[in-house]
Amino acid sequence: MVERLAARLGISQMRLLIGGWVLAAVLLLAGLVLVLRGSTIVGAVVFFLGVVASMTVAVNLLRLRAGEHALERPE
Repeated sequence: MVERLAARLGISQMRLLIGGWVLAAVLLLAGLVLVLRGSTIVGAVVFFLGVVASMTVAVNLLRLRAGEHALERPE
């Protein structure tokens, strides 16, 4: 899925994943700020979306690196 989206946007997969991590960081910080300012439910939802985005990016980054490693050393 990352391959198709990166190809459609015309950027590398690594840049797409870094952009996803930036988005996740923004969501995490925005959720934290919302919780600290009193919007507990909305802040918690935004923070949770940031957590999901961060974990999704991490898994896809590991898959990308594993694929690169497999191409370097075929067995």
